[in-house]
Amino acid sequence: MHPHEEIIRDAPLLTRLADDDLRALVKSGREISFRKGETIFRQDDPGDALYVVFEGSVQITFGSVDGREITLAILGPGECFGDLALLDGRPRSAGAVAANAARTFVIARDAFVRWLDERPAAARSLLETLSLRLRQKDESLSDFSLLDLSHRLAKRLADLAAIDPAGKARGTGGIGVAVTQSEIAALLGVSRQSVNKELKKFESRGWITLSRGAVSVRDAPALRRYWMGEA
Repeated sequence: MHPHEEIIRDAPLLTRLADDDLRALVKSGREISFRKGETIFRQDDPGDALYVVFEGSVQITFGSVDGREITLAILGPGECFGDLALLDGRPRSAGAVAANAARTFVIARDAFVRWLDERPAAARSLLETLSLRLRQKDESLSDFSLLDLSHRLAKRLADLAAIDPAGKARGTGGIGVAVTQSEIAALLGVSRQSVNKELKKFESRGWITLSRGAVSVRDAPALRRYWMGEA
């Protein structure tokens, strides 16, 4: 068994694959590490590989026509990126940067296409997974429409804390979330000032601790209860 096969299986695109199909795919990949801040690929680069995060975190960014850069997501261990370009061969729709030192497992598109041609059952599994991911996108749109900023922020912080629960923040007893307030604001599509106001409310309730360049989540269950309307 590949030493990271369980993590690769957790990748959303690959989770429904049969064991034999997954092992055959893993044999065609390789591990690549990136330094903090290193560009993995840029928006509009050729879509030539799928990445699965082993360690660290990766920031997915989008450059708007007016020159602004928007953070679309921050991904942790077990999550994958680059999958859309892997399937359709089109240029990257977003860029990827190592938010922290990151280790990834990389499967080149050519190897992926050969594997797919040889395994029709795996192709059906991927279609089922893509359907589920479309449903999750609908859920995200629903959150944006139905939840106010305070509840969306609580949900996002709880999700970010779950990315790396081993990353304890020193002296706080919390889970360090290595993102700035500006990055959180970009994820939510609002101003930094708006996010700062809500974060201070959460800090006063003992749910988080604010520090320079990071947020420490002290009580993720409380954040989840809050955004679910149970608190």
